[in-house]
Amino acid sequence: MKRILVIEDDQDIADIVEYALTEKYMVQTQTDNNLILNSIENFTPDLIMLDNQLGQKNAPEIIKQIKSVDAYKNIPFVLFSGHHDIKRIAIEIDADAYLAKPFSLVDLYSCIDLVLTDCA
Repeated sequence: MKRILVIEDDQDIADIVEYALTEKYMVQTQTDNNLILNSIENFTPDLIMLDNQLGQKNAPEIIKQIKSVDAYKNIPFVLFSGHHDIKRIAIEIDADAYLAKPFSLVDLYSCIDLVLTDCA
């Protein structure tokens, strides 16, 4: 079963995404940006879903931190956000895909399946 790490500071959204994905994937959520690398090391995700803004840090900072570790450089990630310019941000940080909030479960499943298939 593929493993997905959901990094989202809004616990309600993290819980909803986790609930929506647990039938098909092994899912872990992380709401604390100080524990992201620890979560990746312990959970070894096949995919990371990342909110654009996580407390005082934004996605470019978080991705730079993650990708600075050689073992994590090739983990695909999906950026999701309610930011009006999510597409531009996703392109700038080389996200494998993006989802604009609010998104449907169909869009969520399709996006994850596409990224995991492309990165297999």
